Amino acid sequence: MAFNLQNIFSIFISVCLISSFFANHSLASPYDDELFAYGGFATALGTWYGDPNGAGSGGACGWADDVKSPPFSAMIAAGNARIFLQGKGCGECYQIKCNRQPYCSGKPVTVTITDECPGACNNVDYHFDLSGTAFGAMANPGQAYNLRNLGQVDVQFRRVPCNYGRTRIAFKIDGSVNPYWFSVKIEYADGVGALRSVEIAPAGTQNFVPMTNIWGAVWVANVNPSFKGPFSFRLTSTDNTVLVARNAIPSRFVPGQTYFSHVNF
Repeated sequence: MAFNLQNIFSIFISVCLISSFFANHSLASPYDDELFAYGGFATALGTWYGDPNGAGSGGACGWADDVKSPPFSAMIAAGNARIFLQGKGCGECYQIKCNRQPYCSGKPVTVTITDECPGACNNVDYHFDLSGTAFGAMANPGQAYNLRNLGQVDVQFRRVPCNYGRTRIAFKIDGSVNPYWFSVKIEYADGVGALRSVEIAPAGTQNFVPMTNIWGAVWVANVNPSFKGPFSFRLTSTDNTVLVARNAIPSRFVPGQTYFSHVNF
């Protein structure tokens, strides 16, 4: 009997340990991972897409050709699934460098995640598909063409705070908004760069209404004709920092237009 009880107890302990292991891993978020803390460099595969001196794309995050202009200035990258995070990685910033000689300078360049690299990009744990401009920026002087000609190179990366200088958070209104549906793309967030939640309030109130993140950096809310601007926004970043952008969008806004707030993280 003692032998059987001991075996049963051992099995019980083993089941508890296994359950704990899977529970801890299933509850872990990408933001708990050491690779996504501000720390040392990890390894990844680096490639480039688009024109050799091009800006890549902001398509999967909703920013379209905004990546060509400051403050992105073509220094962007598409990330694979573990970086793009189904759009939750939009706006995060990374330092990326390569050391392959004689092509690479070994000096890090800073890029913003603005796009997704799907399919074969997920054959490795971490894959950055940089714009031609950003990929070439990793090169030694005179070696940008030769570096791009390699097609791919092993890189080191680390998460860093975003810093867009004097640029404030911007709100780009969807071209198809109507009195019952409001949609906005949010750009240029400093700090962690990505947003956990967004709320919108109409003129003269503090009654913030939750918005839904439908894809990338696109947030929407169901409204009604009485919901009028100027609109204020309460933004919560993925590190739970809260920021309020008051009267960021005027009452007579133009669909498709971008409006800059007076604040940033």
